[in-house]
Amino acid sequence: MVGPNGSGKSNVIDAMLFVFGKRAKQLRLNKVSELIHNSTDFRNLEYARVEVHFHQIVDKEGEDFEAVPDSDFVIAREAYRNNTSKYFVDKKTSNFTDVTNLLKHHGVDLNNNRFLILQGEVEQISMMKPKAANPGDEGLLEYLEDIIGTNQYVEPIEQKSKALEELNEKRTGQVNRLKLVEKEKDVLDDARQEAEAFMAKERECLRHKTVAYQMYVKDARDNVAKIAESVAELEARLEEEKAKSTEYDKAVEELEVVVKEHAVKLNELKGELDRATKEFAEFERKDIKHREDLKNMKSRAKKLDEKVAKDTKKRDDMAKECEAIEKEVPELEAKKAELESRVEKEEATLDAMLESLKGEMAAIGAELERAQAALSPWEGKIADAKAAVDVAVTERDLLATEKEDAKRRFEEAKAGAEAAVALAKSKTEEIADAESTLESERSRAAERREAEAAAKEQERRANEMTREIRGKLAQSKSAADQAKSQSVIVQSLMTAKSKGKIKGVLGRLGDLGAIDKKYDVAVSTACAALDYIVVETTADAQACVAHLRSNNLGVATFLILEKQRSLEGKMREAKKTSAPASAPRLIDLIKPAEPRLEVAFYYGVRDTAVADDLDAASKIAYGGNVRRRVVTLQGQLIETSGTMSGGGSKPRGGRMRTGTAAPDLDGEGAESAAAVAQAEADLKKASVTYEEAHKAAVSAAKEAKDAEAAVAKLERSLPKLRAEVIAAEERAADLEGRLGELEAAAKVTKEDAAELKRLEKAVADAKALYEKVVADAAGVRAECEALQAKMDAVGGEKLKKQKALVKDLAAGIAAAGDAATEKRATAASHAKATARLEKAIEEAVAERAKLSEDVKTIKAEFAALEEGAMAVLESQKELQGLVDAKSAECAAASKARDAAVKEMAALKHVEVDIQSKLEDLDAQSKENNDKAKHWDKELNKLRKEQESLHAECEVPVPELLTPEQLDTVDAADEMRRAGALEEELKEMKPDMSSIEAYRVKMGEYDERNNELKSVTEQRDETRAQFDELRKKRLDEFMAGFNVISLRLKEMYQMITLGGDAELELVDSMDPFAEGIVFSVRPPKKSWKNIANLSGGEKTLSSLALVFALHHYKPTPLYVMDEIDAALDFKNVSIVGHYIKERTKDAQFVIISLRNNMFELADRLVGIYKTNNTTKTVAINPGAFAVGADNGSAKKAADASTAGDEENRAPNAIAA
Repeated sequence: MVGPNGSGKSNVIDAMLFVFGKRAKQLRLNKVSELIHNSTDFRNLEYARVEVHFHQIVDKEGEDFEAVPDSDFVIAREAYRNNTSKYFVDKKTSNFTDVTNLLKHHGVDLNNNRFLILQGEVEQISMMKPKAANPGDEGLLEYLEDIIGTNQYVEPIEQKSKALEELNEKRTGQVNRLKLVEKEKDVLDDARQEAEAFMAKERECLRHKTVAYQMYVKDARDNVAKIAESVAELEARLEEEKAKSTEYDKAVEELEVVVKEHAVKLNELKGELDRATKEFAEFERKDIKHREDLKNMKSRAKKLDEKVAKDTKKRDDMAKECEAIEKEVPELEAKKAELESRVEKEEATLDAMLESLKGEMAAIGAELERAQAALSPWEGKIADAKAAVDVAVTERDLLATEKEDAKRRFEEAKAGAEAAVALAKSKTEEIADAESTLESERSRAAERREAEAAAKEQERRANEMTREIRGKLAQSKSAADQAKSQSVIVQSLMTAKSKGKIKGVLGRLGDLGAIDKKYDVAVSTACAALDYIVVETTADAQACVAHLRSNNLGVATFLILEKQRSLEGKMREAKKTSAPASAPRLIDLIKPAEPRLEVAFYYGVRDTAVADDLDAASKIAYGGNVRRRVVTLQGQLIETSGTMSGGGSKPRGGRMRTGTAAPDLDGEGAESAAAVAQAEADLKKASVTYEEAHKAAVSAAKEAKDAEAAVAKLERSLPKLRAEVIAAEERAADLEGRLGELEAAAKVTKEDAAELKRLEKAVADAKALYEKVVADAAGVRAECEALQAKMDAVGGEKLKKQKALVKDLAAGIAAAGDAATEKRATAASHAKATARLEKAIEEAVAERAKLSEDVKTIKAEFAALEEGAMAVLESQKELQGLVDAKSAECAAASKARDAAVKEMAALKHVEVDIQSKLEDLDAQSKENNDKAKHWDKELNKLRKEQESLHAECEVPVPELLTPEQLDTVDAADEMRRAGALEEELKEMKPDMSSIEAYRVKMGEYDERNNELKSVTEQRDETRAQFDELRKKRLDEFMAGFNVISLRLKEMYQMITLGGDAELELVDSMDPFAEGIVFSVRPPKKSWKNIANLSGGEKTLSSLALVFALHHYKPTPLYVMDEIDAALDFKNVSIVGHYIKERTKDAQFVIISLRNNMFELADRLVGIYKTNNTTKTVAINPGAFAVGADNGSAKKAADASTAGDEENRAPNAIAA
């Protein structure tokens, strides 16, 4: 905005401030009505109206921008003559709060007017003090807090600080009052405690008596109820026993009949089982015989098959050979004929050659023909003789071979029979050995089973002994530990006594007296106080407790001797009453170390009697009119309440010295250690015994099992061996039966010998004839050979060859003839042998067929035998099952009968016993009813006294105990405690009025204490809130301060081109104590305070801070009035360019008279005044370019002023 002075530029700013809610005095006026225009042309206007139009835009590249659709709105305010005003938003009536919220929503905070820098205010920003001196003023600290937003915490912090101070003062007063009341209360506390202790002991005494009386009543009624239940139960049992007795009489008779029936049936079944067993054994014997017979038959059949195969092959070979001979003989004859034909030709040739040599050979030839003619008959005789020899030899060999086979079969049968006999003998010996071994193994099995049973029994006893010893060891260790612990406590107390630290300690009660060893267990069980430590006075007991606590030695119970004086009279009265010899009193058996200690032992045992056993103890405890406490020598204890205790592996003893020896605590510890060591040695020995017995049992069981397995194996093998013996004997008999036949077949008969002799003679005759014929023909043959040689020499080599050829052919003819003859002889021999083989084969085949039939028969018999055996086996198993079942039934019946007989006898005894018990119970019921009535009456008296006492103390009367609670109570112990309390009450003399006085003072103390607690809680809560608000203020302020300080430095350096600036806390530990100092260093100068700067430097410093705040918390609108008034040309240009270039996210409305400022504006509004009226004209400087024609500039100016009206009222002015 530009315009001359007085033209109304600042009025435009005031108009905007008016819309933004500024009051009249802030607008340089006194009243709102003065804002209404008043001039010559415009008089008496009713109101003035200012409108500010807003529209959201989005910057683009360069100078261009784009308006956001539907984002425009108008805020207006009207001022009236009556000094009132109204707000409008989009022509609708509104209020300042709505306008503030609307503008705040769009980033314009009317509560923080940093977006308004009016004329002359720019230097004031930098000139602010570090902190406001007075309330309502504004320093730099408040200025920044307002921007950062932490000023919202200032007022709450002040309020909390004031409240905290008030609460501290109030609490101090409460503490002083509480201390005064507490002092008064403590003065009354000792007397009150003594009085309350007296009343508490009174109540406790009555409570113990009440519990004891309740216990007496409960015991009596419980006994009556139990007796009634027992009577009803016994009566029902008696009826049941009578009914059972009748039933058992009948049952015994019936069971006797059943037992006899089962026995008869069992004997029948056992007989059938024995028959079935024998029958199965016979089947097994036959089975083995059949198997052996079948085996022998198969072996014989195999041999026959082999013989038939062998003879058949031999026969077939002969047949084939005969067939070959039949083929070869014609071939030989044909060959002979062919050779004869050739020989005739060759002889003819030879004859021709000889004819030519006839003269020379005639005489030789004639002699040769004669000699050959003489040799020819001899050649035929030689061939016949040779054939006769071959036939005779073949027949002889066949007969000899047949006899050899028969002899071999005989020898084999003989050896088989001998082997069968030997086998039978061997098996018989095996049977004898097996039977002997069987008996031995049976004996060994029985012996090992007995050894196993003995070992198991020893193992069981060793196991029981081990458990018993373990129990003893645990008990010994427990006793040793307890003795050790007790010994340590007693030893420590006695040592402290000897050093003079404590006094009055006499020692452990069990060590201050002695008793006969016979009653050791009894007194250890009945006297629970033996481990108590006896002291002279209560003070001594308290000193001992303090000593144990300070030395951390554990817990002990102390028996105060002076508190037991009340028992001396009762003890003397009890001694006047003589006890029965069978049940002496323990107190009479104890020998105290000093007479004055007798009352301590009486405290522990009272009038307890000692009985030999539990039966005697029961009679003493329950027999008289008054219940007595009785203990047995074995450690069972019957209380006066009727309860009974006992059991365990071994009763505990050793809690009191035996004999009259002096107390020796170390000796007791050593004895306990020795007992532990002995128990451990016994345990180790018992463990070894157990292990040995276990191993022996396992070994015996294994040996018994092995022996039983051997017995079972022998029992299974014996029938088989017997069957094998029978089979071997039968085979031997069979072979021996066949030996005669085989021997006869192998034996050479007369006929066989004659035949063999004949064949031998025939062979010899044939050979002799052959030799004779050969010898007879030798001369003729030699002559022929000589003549032939002579003949061959005639005619030279050619004739010799011809003769040799003819000779060879003749030899071939002779060989063919001889071969044919030999073949015929062989065929004849084979024919005879074949006939014999055929006969042998037929006999073997017949025997084989018979064997096959026998095998089939044996197999059929074997199948039938097997089927019968299986049937017998099934029958045997079934019978065995029946025998076992019947045996079990018989045993069960016998057991039931015996049990019934035994039960019947027991029932008779039970009936008598029940009748006796019923009589005893009736007497006991009457006695307990009387006791219940007596103690119930006493209990009612006691309850009235108890109610009266509790009413005085304002303490509720304790409820009577439930039956379950009473089960855990010992009446005798309750009465002992009540007596002790009565003795203590006699010695007390309390001030009873102190209780009420203390109660009043305690009420006052509680009231003061509650008030103090309430104030303290309020103070703590206020302090926490105060600290939290301070922390929030500090954290948020420092975060904003650091950002603003950094931005300030950047802004100042930029607009001063090299200077520096900073915001500095005066007190860095508390920023709010002294405020903030604004210091700058202009370019090329030193650091200076703002007050020492020139006007332009102050302006630059203030603008740097404004721009820094803009970066910290941007606002879309800034209104500045002549901020550049004190700046030179250069700095105006720097500031103007910064606003133009760096603040495109905001709109700056600036009033300036400097060219280099307003020339940079996007919109230039000129303000002028005519006729006392301010008017405006707006142009866009960017539309005016240097050198542009006047027409264009005029159009731009016209366009920018087209909306102006000369006479428009000033209340319509809008920037």
